Amino acid sequence: MAGQLFEIMTKATISKGAKKSIQKYEFTMDQIDKILGCWICNHHYQGMIKNEQTIIEGDFDIHLWYSYQNDSFLSKQQVHYTDYIELSKKERPIKERDEIIADCSHLPKCIDAKLSGKTMQIEIERDMSLKIVGDTTIMVESKMDDDKELDINPDFIT
Repeated sequence: MAGQLFEIMTKATISKGAKKSIQKYEFTMDQIDKILGCWICNHHYQGMIKNEQTIIEGDFDIHLWYSYQNDSFLSKQQVHYTDYIELSKKERPIKERDEIIADCSHLPKCIDAKLSGKTMQIEIERDMSLKIVGDTTIMVESKMDDDKELDINPDFIT
């Protein structure tokens, strides 16, 4: 058995990539004096392949807290986005039956909020990654001698 080659079928990461993006959004309010805060919540996303391009499509809610004439108000805006992710490691071409795993490394966060007239300019930072998992084969060479006896613990994986 020593020196024999074995072909093992398994699932493995075929390709992966990541993207950090900063995007600006503008919201116009009829009555606003100043911005009091900005929160991001309800972030949903999904990885997919469209036109042979790997992308992450998602959306989140922006809660804008602002004041007008010494009273405070809250506005909720839903934002949709599409991030094109370049794959840095490609073992083989992507197939339809491959699994796409999208991940958000850091939740979207507001890094800047400015008021220009009646327009709020909000800057949001996202850090997304994408992984393609698929079937692959690995070759393993046996290094064991037939003369040696194995001491196998049968309760190893219990």
